[in-house]
Amino acid sequence: MFFLTPRYLKHAKLLHKGVTRFINYKRDILPQAKLDEIKALRTSLEDAMRAKDKARIATLNDEINKTCEKALPHAEHSDIAENVEVFFVAIVIALGIRSYIAQPFKIPTGSMQPTLYGIVANHTEADVSPGFFEQCKDFVTGRSYINVVANHSGRLRREEPLTEHGFMGFFTHCRLHFDDGHTIWIWAPMSQLTNVRYNLGLFEYTGAAPKMDLTHTPDSSGHNSVYSLSGREITKGQLLALGTLDTGDHVLVNKFSYHFRSPVRGEVFVFTTQNIRSPYMNVPVEQGSQHYIKRLVGVPGDRLEVKSPVLWINGNPAEEFGMKRVGAMEGPYKGYGNIGKLSEGMVRELSARDHDREYWAMGDNSYNSSDSRYWGPVPERNIVGPALWCYFPLGRNWGAIR
Repeated sequence: MFFLTPRYLKHAKLLHKGVTRFINYKRDILPQAKLDEIKALRTSLEDAMRAKDKARIATLNDEINKTCEKALPHAEHSDIAENVEVFFVAIVIALGIRSYIAQPFKIPTGSMQPTLYGIVANHTEADVSPGFFEQCKDFVTGRSYINVVANHSGRLRREEPLTEHGFMGFFTHCRLHFDDGHTIWIWAPMSQLTNVRYNLGLFEYTGAAPKMDLTHTPDSSGHNSVYSLSGREITKGQLLALGTLDTGDHVLVNKFSYHFRSPVRGEVFVFTTQNIRSPYMNVPVEQGSQHYIKRLVGVPGDRLEVKSPVLWINGNPAEEFGMKRVGAMEGPYKGYGNIGKLSEGMVRELSARDHDREYWAMGDNSYNSSDSRYWGPVPERNIVGPALWCYFPLGRNWGAIR
């Protein structure tokens, strides 16, 4: 004769199994008082099961579930915990993509113009800032307006009176430091404030030119282009910087593809300056390395020669799209210049030996580009990847990079 187990006893066995698992999994984080309470309820459940007390089992079912739910104070915040976990997982994924697949870069100089624009600053004799909504529109297309007036009087500190800051290479700004600890923020890169090659300048202007009453200090290349601000007196209400600032193009670089293919002549690529030692490189030894972006005009084994305005490769004019466009002087392109290691009549052959393969980098803005003509070829180990896409600002060069 067969005896069927009542449904309430089956549920009781499952409840017993569940509360036992809860105790085993959570005993290391449960308060001792709560742990003892749950164990006592489990013992009561066992007694009720032996007595087949259906009403008592039903009561214990509700009591055990409520006690276990309240035993862990953080359980009610599980949604927040899950969101935090998702947030950190997203950060890890983003960092992984940045390190191994695609990395954003900002173009700082004009060596690749007009293919890619660097930061361009211009002084204006008066504040030309439009209304708020117009400024928002201009920001999307890369333009911001600078009008900084000192809100404090005092002397700038002797050590690093002006410092540059940024977040992950973006949102670059400078901070002017006073002896008394006061700081003034200026939303522009340091080179646009202190270098005579640019027009934004720091301190007052006379007409369209900056007031040149600062002490000349040679920069790392030996040129008197940077002014010393150390110990300067600032007066409240003094004009510090005025003009417009057009941001450099922001590009995505493919760090993945060169693991599966060789660099191709004609593409725009990014490389590091590590171990490229030249007085023209202008990268301090203590800084280690920078990322440069140029056009790859020569691959291992190529013979390069400039017959201005055309770049010749292996005895023939370059046929690749980007290089042909520069050589043909289309639109604002000015052709290639006979400069440095490719001066008129000079030929350069790139090494194709294993472990010593060389690449040649040149800017599309040939007459205003510090490139391989000055500091030599790029070793293969320095190459990061091809530039894929200009994602900011919108307009101008937005889109695939050619």
